[in-house]
Amino acid sequence: MAPDSASAHEADSASIPVPDNAPECVVVVPAHNDAGRIALTVLAARALPGVRAVVVLESGPSASTDSTRRVAADSGAAVPADASALAGYAPLPLLFLDAGRQQRVTEALTLLGPVVAGRADATVAVGGGRGDAAARLSRRGLERAGLVLPGVLSGEYCLSHAAWSLSWPPAAGAGALPGAVADLLRAGRTVLPVVLEAPREHRARGWRGRRQVARALRERR
Repeated sequence: MAPDSASAHEADSASIPVPDNAPECVVVVPAHNDAGRIALTVLAARALPGVRAVVVLESGPSASTDSTRRVAADSGAAVPADASALAGYAPLPLLFLDAGRQQRVTEALTLLGPVVAGRADATVAVGGGRGDAAARLSRRGLERAGLVLPGVLSGEYCLSHAAWSLSWPPAAGAGALPGAVADLLRAGRTVLPVVLEAPREHRARGWRGRRQVARALRERR
């Protein structure tokens, strides 16, 4: 099977269990050089009845060098130039998923429920293990801000649109999610951690990622 073929994955997406009463949201998929997995993730998200749009955003320090953007667009995703386009999807909540989520998209709906029900302004997925230096710093920094995490941030999360507006613009790189959470906590908003198995193991982000997290926790408003 060719990794760049969105149509080749259509049959696979039909086997994904679809909830009867999925709440409305916009799925956002940060991706970088993910041409081999992005099609199935987009198709799986689009198969959910509550998903009004799937948006694929470039997440690397530079543009993808493979066909990620083309495959995402061919699979039915919107591929805007930057994240500011998310402003146009108000008032729907934004569900941020890993590009490797693929057939397991429905598992991540656990992040959406508390936001839709009004029990939280944001939810963040946490997983097991120690994580890399950036993940450990994020955990310690957010604990000092008042949020105790039962694990390390895995990078998937859900924001009400109001919460997204409060945390815009995002911090750089690895600091984007901890910076957004810090913004919300300082604004008195509710952030709920949700234990969710990560769809794939993330590579360590090195000292650059740790510096980005430290800067975000220190400098966010």
